[in-house]
Amino acid sequence: MPVAADNRGRNRDWSFRSTDPEGGFNPYGWSRGDQARFDGVWTDAGDDLVDDLIEDYGVMWPWMCPRRLLTREPTLAEEVYELARRRLIGQGHTYADRPDVVYEHAAMYGSFHAARARRSWPDARPQKCPLCATVFTAGQLNPWMVRQFGPARWCKQCCVEARNGSSGPVTADEAQQRLTTLSTHFAAAPPQDFAQRPVPLDLPDGQRDAIVGAMRTCPPAATVRGLLEAGSWVEVLRRTGLVPEAWRPARGTYCVAADGHPCRSLAERAIDDWLTRHDVEHRIEPAWPRHPEHNPHGRRRADWELPDGTYVEYAGLTSDEYVTKIRAKQQLAHEAGIRLIVITPPDLANLSELLEPWGR
Repeated sequence: MPVAADNRGRNRDWSFRSTDPEGGFNPYGWSRGDQARFDGVWTDAGDDLVDDLIEDYGVMWPWMCPRRLLTREPTLAEEVYELARRRLIGQGHTYADRPDVVYEHAAMYGSFHAARARRSWPDARPQKCPLCATVFTAGQLNPWMVRQFGPARWCKQCCVEARNGSSGPVTADEAQQRLTTLSTHFAAAPPQDFAQRPVPLDLPDGQRDAIVGAMRTCPPAATVRGLLEAGSWVEVLRRTGLVPEAWRPARGTYCVAADGHPCRSLAERAIDDWLTRHDVEHRIEPAWPRHPEHNPHGRRRADWELPDGTYVEYAGLTSDEYVTKIRAKQQLAHEAGIRLIVITPPDLANLSELLEPWGR
């Protein structure tokens, strides 16, 4: 199948091929010394994680490694972060004074070269986008597309259109109808930042296609608000009948789980429903203990508390500051003596792996 060029007539390859020492990214002066220091803290658990990522994401797996490492192997991630913080790696890096950024690059390139030394993986093959029939390869997708939409399924143009929304002329009635269609496929009232939210991976392919397709045709949230002359997103949802007039978003609730718990997203509902389905008692929004740095006002709350006191957090990870945010929660949990499970969008496809100890 001939592969289509991108919208500028060229193909940028973001993939990490096992035969290419440069991978799909500028290594910013990553040296043999950097790799040696990285190898000094890398573990078999890191190799196992990489093998799972290769299985799911193919040649794009290094782009997912920093985030998955942080949540699935936090102790190992902390070792890599400490190397970044102490500037023992990435000495020639443009962002040497920003350990969060250096951590991300180190986790990508260090794990990439560690993996190349012990195994190979197939190059990306052409595939057809189910929305527009464009033939593309996974390497054409920008990293943010893989992080938001998951393993390569839709072409680059469709991902961009889903993120940006429809830019063509649209009436207020059409905007309302398209938002309602998106809500139907979401099976929940869309939050205001629906265009930036990760698409859950545990849904059937047909439903995921319908969600991304509806995102492509729905105008951006700001446009919808303007067309409906609504002062807030809550008012938009009320005018379109997606939430009742009496609804008050004290917790930012947009959907309700099977047990009646309010949830702020479809992903949160999926986790809450898994807990209910497997007879796991769970309390929503337990308070974190006060902490002078990470919770000075005592207002921070987790998403769930399990019967043995374990806290569970869902992290959509749409912000570039994900390293700081997740590390703050992990450090807070460590100092409070609380076991913490952080669930990310890719984990939704296999919640049993994470939560099985608490299930029936």
